[in-house]
Amino acid sequence: MRILSFDISASPGVALLEIKDGKPRLLAVDHLETDSKLTDAQRYHLVEAFVLNFVYKHVDKSGAQAIVREKFHRGGSKRGTQLVFGAWASVDRALAAFGYTIEQSDEIVASTVKRLVGGRGNAEKDEVAAGVIRILGETSKQYFYTDKGRLLDDRSDAAAIGLAYAIQNGLIKNEGSEQ
Repeated sequence: MRILSFDISASPGVALLEIKDGKPRLLAVDHLETDSKLTDAQRYHLVEAFVLNFVYKHVDKSGAQAIVREKFHRGGSKRGTQLVFGAWASVDRALAAFGYTIEQSDEIVASTVKRLVGGRGNAEKDEVAAGVIRILGETSKQYFYTDKGRLLDDRSDAAAIGLAYAIQNGLIKNEGSEQ
């Protein structure tokens, strides 16, 4: 089973995971950092183009059996909410170009992702990344950190969302976290 998962914001992350015989494997992961000096329209176009390119390069030929994202109701501010929902629409448009949608049932609450992958419902970004690496294996670490050691949390969060979906649906076991 192939799972396409998104950490959606105006600077999103995306991961493609494959589950075979109860073992997850990272097939592709990427993120896009948009500049806050750009207009919202420019940022949303960049997000859409980023997702179009990722799906075209990594998903289109072999497909994805599940497409998941973090459930989002509203941010801490009107502005934050506006940015996330605008980015959601951009991701949805890009996916629609390939005939994909994200079902509401495939949205996962952040605290669930943190609990299943990071070990506790209020896990910090670095704890979630450590959980992703624990599940995928130490060799995956190179995809979640820069050469200088900076965490690429949009990437690790996207992978965590896909892994949480796999755990919730009994596709993989997750020893070492709260179930």
